[in-house]
Amino acid sequence: MSQSSHNPFSLVMRLCLPLLFLTTFLPMLLLAQGAAEKPLPPGVLDPISRRQDPPVPASPPGGELLLPEDPGSAVDAAGYENPLLLFQQSGKPLPLVADPGADLLPPLLPLLPEEDVKPTRPPTAEEERLRALGMKIVQGVVSLRVWDAHGSQLAIGVGCYVSPDGVILTDTGLVHPEIAEKIDYITATGADGGNHRITGFYHADLATGVTLLQSERRETTPAELAPGGRFLDAQPCHVLAVSEKRGLVLADATVQADTSLTGLGWLNVRGQDSPGAVGSPVFDDKGRVIAIVGMKVPLKNWMNFALPCDAAAQHIRQQRAPLQALTALPRQPRLRQVAQDAAFQRAFQTLQEKRLEPALRQLINLTKKYPRSAECWALLGLTATHLGAADEAVNCQRKAVALDPQSGLYWHQLAFDKLRQSGKTPTHDTEDREALELAVEQRPDDALAWLLLAGRQVRAGDLGSADDSLRRVMLLAPGHAQAWYLSAYVRGRLRDYEGAQTAISRSLKLDPSNAEAWYYQGLLLDRANAPGEAAKAYRNTVRLRPNHPQAWKNLAYSLKKSGRATEARQAFAEHQRRAKEDHSTK
Repeated sequence: MSQSSHNPFSLVMRLCLPLLFLTTFLPMLLLAQGAAEKPLPPGVLDPISRRQDPPVPASPPGGELLLPEDPGSAVDAAGYENPLLLFQQSGKPLPLVADPGADLLPPLLPLLPEEDVKPTRPPTAEEERLRALGMKIVQGVVSLRVWDAHGSQLAIGVGCYVSPDGVILTDTGLVHPEIAEKIDYITATGADGGNHRITGFYHADLATGVTLLQSERRETTPAELAPGGRFLDAQPCHVLAVSEKRGLVLADATVQADTSLTGLGWLNVRGQDSPGAVGSPVFDDKGRVIAIVGMKVPLKNWMNFALPCDAAAQHIRQQRAPLQALTALPRQPRLRQVAQDAAFQRAFQTLQEKRLEPALRQLINLTKKYPRSAECWALLGLTATHLGAADEAVNCQRKAVALDPQSGLYWHQLAFDKLRQSGKTPTHDTEDREALELAVEQRPDDALAWLLLAGRQVRAGDLGSADDSLRRVMLLAPGHAQAWYLSAYVRGRLRDYEGAQTAISRSLKLDPSNAEAWYYQGLLLDRANAPGEAAKAYRNTVRLRPNHPQAWKNLAYSLKKSGRATEARQAFAEHQRRAKEDHSTK
């Protein structure tokens, strides 16, 4: 399990809206642009019940894959429950996931190039600069772990000293109201490897993310805060990351304000080395703290969402509030309260009615009110998807998965939005594939995610994995024609032509209106030296898709092989005419 799974949100934020997305909104998003509106599916009226035999959508012109409606399950892996149960007054207590194998971190030491491997050359000026920066800040940071009374770890993160007498600044995600009542003690591990406890807190605010804890240590080296930063343009920074194997890592990154409609004051922090942790300080080149990480997306190409340190600096300048015991940590708003908020339910209903612009305004206000609510971000992202704002949708869904990495539906939706964002342009970005892999890990009965993953694996040339994914799709949704069509393509690429023929025959039996399936059938029959049967398949292709120049050409050759020269000349003339028309329109 990655460090990201220790985020308190990954432990307790279980109030997603998965089935409603797939039964109400997602099938609509998968239709070609300009398609007519369809009535709401029955799942809207009964979103909890499992539905059998999902309807098979027809294939649009051009052979673009249409995906099945999710066969439906209210539960992800590991008992992840559908929060729509809340709206039926039948919710269950939210379990916390313990990590009994977690030990305290090893001593935090700055990982520098010459300490990792023996250099074969003198260090560069940049490496010397990084070393000097690491040595400057290392004494001011700590690893933080939150425990319950039974010794189970509830959360893990990072903090930094902001006063000589041991006041620690971190993000409120570590002591989120959802777990506050379970917190018994918090431990801190310093750069020297020494462990000590937190004796209490002065401030904890979920909106600004500012939490000020008091350490047992009363003589510390504080970090310098640098409020007032302007982040309109991307600028270099350094994120303090904590790794179980590597200790403390100072990772180079860039920071920039999110100026999108759904940015809402957050900063985007991107890098290549390490994802950091909740509460990780973001340093400038002078070693001053300019922001604090509040959310992180657990992907290989990591990204963090941070808040400027301005609010923290303001609180530190003010007269210090009385020290409070950890038992007094704020316990509201809890996640159940978010879902039961009248404003949330109104926004939910507005989106359900497809009144998108009012829903957008309502959800932006809700997300300002509940900035750490995965479901608010997910609904806001879904609204952006409907409005065609792919960049905004991806931005929101990244925050949703950062707050709740164990929601397979949020990973599913992120992957879908990422695919829409990139379109059909080949890209080396693996975010969509990683998201789909996490989606099927959390929701192993999500046929739609398996099919999307198979398509992504095909594009990456990973045919063996694609074949495995398609077998899962056909196990979950055996009546889905497009899955059989894609399976035929994969089997053909793997040179299993008998398997390809079986799969394409099954696809055409389920959906005889798929022009591309008929075309692929023709290719297989051509290869099997059955030109007469191939010609029938190509005729079905051009009947369903008259503007398919290649099918006309193949039809002409099949007719010629069958000894039907006159028909072959007519088909070839049609191919030339349509190819010329296609060229003239470009």
